[in-house]
Amino acid sequence: MTLHSFQRAGIETASPHGDSANTSQSVAKITPPHAVIIVENMTLPADRRVWQEATSLAQDGWRVSVICPKMGKWTKPFEHLNGVDIYRHPLPFEANGIAGYVLEYGPALIFEAWHLLRLGLGKIDVVQICNPPDFLFLPAAMAKFFGAKIIFDHHDLTPELLTEKTGKSSGLLYNFGLWAERQSFALADRVISTNAGFRDIAITRGSKKPEHVDIVYSAPDLENLNPQKPDSSLKKGAKYLALWVGMIGSQDGVDILIEAMDVLRNQDLHLLIVGEGPERKALQELTHSKGLENNISFSGFLSGDDLARAFASADIGVGSDPKNDFNDRLAMNKVMEYMAYGLPIVMFDLTECQNIAGRAAICARDNSAQNLADKIAHLLANPDQRQQMADIGKARIAATYNWAAQKQTYLKVYRDLLKEKRS
Repeated sequence: MTLHSFQRAGIETASPHGDSANTSQSVAKITPPHAVIIVENMTLPADRRVWQEATSLAQDGWRVSVICPKMGKWTKPFEHLNGVDIYRHPLPFEANGIAGYVLEYGPALIFEAWHLLRLGLGKIDVVQICNPPDFLFLPAAMAKFFGAKIIFDHHDLTPELLTEKTGKSSGLLYNFGLWAERQSFALADRVISTNAGFRDIAITRGSKKPEHVDIVYSAPDLENLNPQKPDSSLKKGAKYLALWVGMIGSQDGVDILIEAMDVLRNQDLHLLIVGEGPERKALQELTHSKGLENNISFSGFLSGDDLARAFASADIGVGSDPKNDFNDRLAMNKVMEYMAYGLPIVMFDLTECQNIAGRAAICARDNSAQNLADKIAHLLANPDQRQQMADIGKARIAATYNWAAQKQTYLKVYRDLLKEKRS
């Protein structure tokens, strides 16, 4: 923590020219501002965006506490990592329908409220809630009552996601999701949007003032990219490796990718699927039913050196998220990660992802497994094009979509709120 960080935040600090008594009194006033981040659909440090946010705040002189669920190998109730206090709670159920949402989010909200109480509601300066779900405004409202400022870090469009999951843009579940989104916007003093389309929704559907909504892309941190040497064992004897990274949900199109691998079964290609999620078991069963166990591997969550080796070993990065009203507006983390590691990308023609990737990606259409397979086969047969696309992607990330640039906006939101709170 630095003297300069506190001065930027408007916190009283000791004068370097004061006498020792006054200096001691002033130093006693230096209390790091306390930020609490609540995320429920992913754990830390696995959630790259939230982890970068949390560690950036810690480096800027904040006390940072994160409340998140236990997932994968991250099951310790408490850890202090890279200056961040991580409080993990059980997540006994995964949401599926109204009953599933009650069983998952009900206990999660209770655990989140309990952790806020333990941290001391009157001692928290800023609470950042990260959707989905959009119900995190409930525990955050407790802290706001005691004077905390609230940031809504808008990751997903819950109403549109519910439409994709249920096929309905009306009804009890959809209307409840829309209501919860409105409450999140209404409670928030500031909104952080992951792209320009989300910012427009915050201003129009969320009725936020434009000056209270900032765009912070989920950009990779190039300073901590952690390049590794390729690991040929990940290819399982094949010449080429295709990589898919993400949360494995029903909206992510991994089933389409498996169908594409069925088309490509005679190619000298292996697919590595990195991630966890509610659809993993069903997709492994689909892989088995098609006799593709030798063509497709599921690694589960990877992080650190293991994840970096997967990127270094791959020849192509794949985005199988189908084109729909929900996915079309998302800035996918995986797309920027592929670009940062110099992977040419095959994906469906999603508007926001095309805006980010440019000519670093070629796009399949019509959510077609056959078309996706054709594009993958085309890239495998054209090494020069793969290299050109890789170079374009790395250049676009370095110029615009990198965390060093994005975190300045992120930190400014926090500093501005702290000045407001303490003025």
